[in-house]
Amino acid sequence: MESPFGIGQSANRFMRRIQSGMHAKVRTLGENVAKDIGPHGGFILNTLAEGEPMPVQELVRIMARDKSQMTRKIKDLEAKSLIVRTQCPTDGRVSLLSLSDEGRDIQKKLQRALTSVIEEILSPLSEEEQSQLAQLLQKI
Repeated sequence: MESPFGIGQSANRFMRRIQSGMHAKVRTLGENVAKDIGPHGGFILNTLAEGEPMPVQELVRIMARDKSQMTRKIKDLEAKSLIVRTQCPTDGRVSLLSLSDEGRDIQKKLQRALTSVIEEILSPLSEEEQSQLAQLLQKI
């Protein structure tokens, strides 16, 4: 049985391969995407696409990042017109974030790039093994 440390090391290598592959793929999407958004911004766009509109606090919780770091990146993406902030209709103290049309276009490109990177990484696994991996990751 693999030790918890060994599992952690394997998970770290897996994530680093994804990051490395995405850095290479993003360059093919155009210089503005690579420079203007960055990996953190790409993760924000992908996370918002899963559940928009999303309260800022929920985005911070899901991404498990420091709130001040997230606030800066959110403002940056707003300034680039990739996300929009609206007020929650039921609680005026809560800001909701959504993708703009341009943000949605970029997010779809990033999603296709990420899919390609992960397909390449998982290519040594059979379809059954990939299915098992997906089921196990969903459990955690």
